[in-house]
Amino acid sequence: MTAAAPPPPSPKVFPRHGFLRCVPPLDLHTLLRLRLPPRHPLHRLLHSHSPNDRPPPPQHPPPHDAELWIAKALASAAFLRPHYLPAFRRLAPSQFAAAAALRHAPCASSALQLFSSLHSFPLAIPPSAHSYRYVISLMCQSGRQVDALQLFDQMTDQSGYLPNARFLSFLAGSCASAGLLDAAAALLSKASQFGCSIEAYAYNKLMGSLMGRGRVQDAVALFEGWIQGAVYAPDVWSFNVVITGVCQVGDVQKALELVERMHQFGCSPDTITHNILVNGLCRVNEVSKGREVLRRLQRDGVCMPNVMTYTSVISGYCKAGRMEDAVAVYNDMVACGTSPNVVTYNVLINGYGKARNMGSAVAVYQQMIFHRCPPDVVTFSSLIDGYCRCSQLDDAMKIWTDMAQCQIQPNAHTFSIIIHTLCKQNRSAEALRFLKELNMRTDIAPQAFIYNPVIDVLCKAGKVDEANTVLMEMEGKGCCPDKYTYTILIIGHCMKGRIAEAITFFHKMVESGCIPDSITVNSFISCLLKSGMANEVDQIMRIASGGTSSSWRDPSPITRRVDISVAV
Repeated sequence: MTAAAPPPPSPKVFPRHGFLRCVPPLDLHTLLRLRLPPRHPLHRLLHSHSPNDRPPPPQHPPPHDAELWIAKALASAAFLRPHYLPAFRRLAPSQFAAAAALRHAPCASSALQLFSSLHSFPLAIPPSAHSYRYVISLMCQSGRQVDALQLFDQMTDQSGYLPNARFLSFLAGSCASAGLLDAAAALLSKASQFGCSIEAYAYNKLMGSLMGRGRVQDAVALFEGWIQGAVYAPDVWSFNVVITGVCQVGDVQKALELVERMHQFGCSPDTITHNILVNGLCRVNEVSKGREVLRRLQRDGVCMPNVMTYTSVISGYCKAGRMEDAVAVYNDMVACGTSPNVVTYNVLINGYGKARNMGSAVAVYQQMIFHRCPPDVVTFSSLIDGYCRCSQLDDAMKIWTDMAQCQIQPNAHTFSIIIHTLCKQNRSAEALRFLKELNMRTDIAPQAFIYNPVIDVLCKAGKVDEANTVLMEMEGKGCCPDKYTYTILIIGHCMKGRIAEAITFFHKMVESGCIPDSITVNSFISCLLKSGMANEVDQIMRIASGGTSSSWRDPSPITRRVDISVAV
């Protein structure tokens, strides 16, 4: 029986990528076989095949497969063994491989580091426009807009790549969202230099951001410069944004000029434009002009007014106390088929309440319920305020109960109205009860103007210890006393003869940045003089005039007395 023939020798297996057959004896895979801990996430960047166990290469390997392999190897070497990077020069990595390598970076910082490694010595691969855009986008997404802008300047100035309209709009929008409004404006102003035609949306968004920061004049100046330089073609929204801004600062004449210029750019004012204009006119007490705009809209019929247009005019008349004119506009609105909304009803109820005509205010409220328009916290607050103005506190308390039955929570303004009225009627116990209810609300940020009436009524009643307790609760809620709080406490403690505490409150007032007015200073000095504390008077006058520091030491034994009778 003949012996079995030995098995044929195993054929030598070459790596999958054909370009590795050109690698010298120190092959690249061995060079990049890094000693990583088990299950390290960067294992995915390397091929798991050993040099002696690789599939045969295809006869016609796709060229991009080699580039992708180099990209993975580049990323692995750059992150883990940077001193291996010079070995890649023999492969002459392309811009495509460098761009693909960036996608293996785990974060924006790593991508920026890899970008620098690939495009500087020793590899010095010329960066592609795609690489720039990718890293800049990562920088923006991670909140590093400053680094993104520096890389953008490098892309345009050093490498000579110009952005397209979409990328430039993205970068400007990212800078605007990050608060870098001037940088965003500079980018959009260069659009024509880059040969980009940016959509009006990007310019409108930036102008809206400037308006939101109170930089109305800057927004208007940019708008004027852009349209004069033909940087972009404004649309109706562009004009609406700018008109809103100038109306907010009370420059309605500029708003009217902008409306007239809209036709030069093929734009026609829409309902929103007229609403902005009417509201702006009414806010500067030009209600008659606002109503004239409303009448023109009704007469022309091209752009019909809506509920917001009517409500703006009604609100203007209510603020001016012209309730008959307000009702006339309301009747016109209903006759034209426009249904009032909750804001319309609230404006009328508030107007009647301020005019102390609670019969008409209640009638509007009943009409509101009849038309199935649900009231809100503003509705009830307006009714409570109206009853309080008429000294009908019991009726106001009934509205408070109705509000609770409707499961509507009072807001800070509602609490302020009821507490202030209770204090005016010296019903401090009830005011304290409402204040306690307010303190239990975690959704309301307390304000000093809510606490001040309670502290004032307690001090006037000589209950300064209770006033001090309210102050402690106020500060415990994170509410800082204001100038009026300190003034009430200073005078209240003086009236009780507790001069030392009054002096302490005065110094706290100055140290907190509240500047005492002449009433506070003169009243305080009068109390000090009547108490025979001339030295303290000199110091208080120097501090009030900004002459010395507010730090104070008790210089006189008399101030140590707890109770000194003072006639104010």
